[in-house]
Amino acid sequence: MRAAMTSAVARFAPVARQRARVLQFIGLAVASAVPAVLWVIIVEAIAVAIGSPLSLRTLIVMGTGIATFLALVCAPIVLRNHD
Repeated sequence: MRAAMTSAVARFAPVARQRARVLQFIGLAVASAVPAVLWVIIVEAIAVAIGSPLSLRTLIVMGTGIATFLALVCAPIVLRNHD
């Protein structure tokens, strides 16, 4: 009985790990994109308040840079192996 249960658990273990890995990548994307969008909104609001709004290209480059930086910093933390 125990051998049957062990093999059943072992058979589904890779699926559970794969789902966990997908969730980790989704978490990494959220942890990078959300702060980047918020900072772009804050910077654009300040630029408009000063009287010189930024171009769309500038906002996109800034957001991409922030998101890339956060992804590089957060990846070792979010994607670490918990086994």
